[in-house]
Amino acid sequence: METTSSRKWSELLGLPVYVPKLGKSLGTVVDFFFKEGSNSIYALRVHTRVNGDFALPVRGIKAIEVDRVTIDNENMLIKALPPLPQSQDLIGMPVVSEKDEALGEVSEISIALYPLNAMRLNALGISTNGHKARGISADSILSFTNEKVVVENHIARKLK
Repeated sequence: METTSSRKWSELLGLPVYVPKLGKSLGTVVDFFFKEGSNSIYALRVHTRVNGDFALPVRGIKAIEVDRVTIDNENMLIKALPPLPQSQDLIGMPVVSEKDEALGEVSEISIALYPLNAMRLNALGISTNGHKARGISADSILSFTNEKVVVENHIARKLK
C-alpha cells in the first residue's frame, strides 16, 4: 500500500472506490465537496454505474492509495449529496487580489490527504495567459466570493 501526504486532484479523479471484503469496486471518484473558509474537504463524489452519484464522507475513507480509494463497506456511501461547492466549481475560477486585480485562474488543486478525517485543500495551481502555472498555499485564500478566488495582496504581488 503506497500512499503520499499530498496529491494533485487530477491524480485522484477517476480512482476506483474499493471494498476489500467484497473484492470489488463500487464506483469511481468524480469530484469532491469542500467547505469554504476552512478549505476542508467534506466528501468525495463517487459515481456508480447503476445507482448514480453518492457522497463518500472523508470519515468513511480507510485509505487513499496510488491506484484506489479503500472503504470498509458500501454503507459508507450516502445518496444525499451535500449542498457544498465542488472541484468543478473551482477549476477555471478567476483568481484576484484583494484589490480585485486579475491574477489568472485555478488550473490545478492539491489536496492534503492526512489525516484522512481532515482532508483539505492544500494548494492551488494558478495559470496566467502565456505563463507557466504557479502554486499558492490554500492558507493564502481569503475567500471564494462572486465566483472568484480572492488571495492576500502580498501573495498577489508574487504572482504578478
